[in-house]
Amino acid sequence: MDMRLTTLDEDGWELDDAEPIAAAHPDTFWMPPRPERDALAAGQQVKLIFRILVADEEGNEEVHVERMWVNVTGREGALYTGELDNQPYCTDEMNPGMPLCFEARHVINIYREGDEEA
Repeated sequence: MDMRLTTLDEDGWELDDAEPIAAAHPDTFWMPPRPERDALAAGQQVKLIFRILVADEEGNEEVHVERMWVNVTGREGALYTGELDNQPYCTDEMNPGMPLCFEARHVINIYREGDEEA
């Protein structure tokens, strides 16, 4: 696996840094505390914000934003590795099981048994 973060230009998708979003909207945008996001382990599920570049039938490109679950598979330094657990609505180019890298700053939720949102 290529141990790097993706970019829209190179990969056609990237992850949002959720920390500035949470700082700008503290009353409406909750994210897990940093210590929890720094202590993720393989087997956990986390939700990330994906920005995906999609071309329409005329070839015009636009960015779609989707929040999707990722299964944590490991960690190397500050980079977590994981596998996508959802099928994006906007593209068939990404599929469940797709490997990816992310950092704690990208995590907007950590799944806990009993959570209503799955």
